[in-house]
Amino acid sequence: MRIGVNVRVLLGENMEGIPRYIYETTLQMANEHPEDEFVLFFDRKVQADFGFPPNVKSVIVPWHARHPILWLWWFEVMMPLYLWWYKIDVFYSGDGYLSLRSKIPTLLVIHDIAYLHYPDYVGKTSLGYYRKYVPKYLKRANHIVTVSEFVKKDIITHLNIPTEKISVAYNAVSPPINVDDIKLPASFIKAIDNKPYFLYVGAIQPRKNILKLIEGFLAFNRQSDVKYKLVLAGRFAWDTNEIQKAIESSTDIFHAGMVSESIKYKLIKDAVALTYISVFEGFGIPLLEAMKMGTPVITSNVTSLPEVAGDAAILVDPDDVKDITKALITITSQPGLRDLLAKKGLERYQTFSWEESAQVIYHSLLDMVKSKAK
Repeated sequence: MRIGVNVRVLLGENMEGIPRYIYETTLQMANEHPEDEFVLFFDRKVQADFGFPPNVKSVIVPWHARHPILWLWWFEVMMPLYLWWYKIDVFYSGDGYLSLRSKIPTLLVIHDIAYLHYPDYVGKTSLGYYRKYVPKYLKRANHIVTVSEFVKKDIITHLNIPTEKISVAYNAVSPPINVDDIKLPASFIKAIDNKPYFLYVGAIQPRKNILKLIEGFLAFNRQSDVKYKLVLAGRFAWDTNEIQKAIESSTDIFHAGMVSESIKYKLIKDAVALTYISVFEGFGIPLLEAMKMGTPVITSNVTSLPEVAGDAAILVDPDDVKDITKALITITSQPGLRDLLAKKGLERYQTFSWEESAQVIYHSLLDMVKSKAK
């Protein structure tokens, strides 16, 4: 079987949620099925050693697809040609986009439909594209995979997709790593200043609720005898002017920017807690990253986050600043609870497996090829 894989969002070794999902599931499938050939379609040359096995080859499809016009060009003009030229049997597209013009059986992964719930958080051009094309993508896909039961129910409810067309394959994380010998950059050490800190990991944008996290943290710090820091590790994504002003307004907040995997896990390991209080998530990988390092988690009680957290986190109302502050007070004043959450987290993260998710995807791809052959 020759499997084409859309990896246009795979830009390097430091990965956010969607590229991480595509990378891990593709790596698992390629390692487990050396009899198959995997053709990875990039939209640019990437200087990174991803560690793929010999049955994986890379192809660059022009051009950099980072705008709705270029999305159309890449998926509707170039990809049908490349899928045909490379004699692809089945196409795995893990970033929520596909080619409407291609006749190749296609598996589409949907990570969320946040644009329907929070249209104000999406640029007008992109929003118009999503509204027009996401329903078409879902209809065109031979099979759909979602990253949580929440997302599955969401697209069934709002986009009228048949239940039998959808499977769930969760995100996961790799085994724990030893960060004892990892040294933080001098600028980080200076900014944290030996103070205990809460940590947020992920892209910085309105849907992540950073402003209310900051507000809740500052209220907590005003009434705390011990002064804490709030460390934000992630890139500024979009619509961040207010967030940047809030960060600059307090010396107790440190924006670390995009960090390497090793630095990220060092920050997680040494944090008092991970604070991930998004208003909408299709999954929420940072929860599992914290759990595997034995770091307590404070997260939202909405969308997919309770599904991921189980009973291994403190859940808060993301719209209630007082509830956020209360959770920070609780986690710092109850060492027994911190230990309990750390223990539960170590158990919880192991219930999610890249191997199992890759198997769900691979068997769906195989079924699609068999159906085509009938």
